Amino acid sequence: MDTASLDTFLTVAEQSSFTKAASDLNLAQPTVTARIKKLERDLACDLFNRRGALIRLTTAGQRFRRYAHKIVKLSRMAEETVLEAGSAPGDALTVAADSGLTTYRLVPIVEYLYRRYPDLALEIRPLEASPWTRLGDSDVDCAFFIDVCASSPRADSTLLCPEPLVVVADRDGPLAQEPVTTPQLAKQPLLCAHRGSGYQRMFERTLGAAGDTGVRALSFGSVDAVKRALTAGLGVSLLPRLSVAAELAEGRLTEVPWTAPFQVFTQVAWHREIRNDPRFSVLLDAAARATAEQVADAGTRPARRSTS
Repeated sequence: MDTASLDTFLTVAEQSSFTKAASDLNLAQPTVTARIKKLERDLACDLFNRRGALIRLTTAGQRFRRYAHKIVKLSRMAEETVLEAGSAPGDALTVAADSGLTTYRLVPIVEYLYRRYPDLALEIRPLEASPWTRLGDSDVDCAFFIDVCASSPRADSTLLCPEPLVVVADRDGPLAQEPVTTPQLAKQPLLCAHRGSGYQRMFERTLGAAGDTGVRALSFGSVDAVKRALTAGLGVSLLPRLSVAAELAEGRLTEVPWTAPFQVFTQVAWHREIRNDPRFSVLLDAAARATAEQVADAGTRPARRSTS
């Protein structure tokens, strides 16, 4: 039960309308509905009577409203307290992330943070190698990355959400028909942002095991550069669906009908020395909330698992 859901509940109760609450919160209405339904499932009771357009609190909802107000108020007071006790202005948290995550996951997180904590300083650095290696180098405090579920004895980590992957190619390419087998895919030139990313390593390993020859892979340094190369017909690429949703919807790229035999997650890992740093606590909470909102808008469910 998170404060974002409680805020949503309180706004619906105040407005007596899911539509007005969505407008006030700047959320899609399905997101508001999903949050209320999840609260009701967690509490095993109905919080609202729904009769057409008329929305009213149930007796249980009226009792819960009093506690929801207190929880939200205490949560905000706690956040303000830890920030006041935090490091001096200008002492930035250093965050590493690969180029795709920076654009499509990290920017909403930073936006969420800066709207609420404008004095919190962050420094974003590129992640071009294993996050565990980068954390081991001690030049970053935490790292956002996409990979299979894994852990390290040197750092703590948590899953933020499942990250659906899709193989994409030029819309006029040879692999637009169904079905596409793994050996067929292994014969295509592979385009990627960084060969060191977790899902790219798994992709190359899968294709390498099915192909007669070695995998041909070309690294471009960024997801945007990969998409340009794809539209030029230079090969195929495995990318997070979130990063190519617009191109697929507009028909500039096409989805190759192949499903990866592995699942990956957007994750964050951090040095254990900063686990009690109030600035990092705020960052981690913002990451969970902003990602949950993105996932709810996309109609998928967030992951709930931590490793240490």
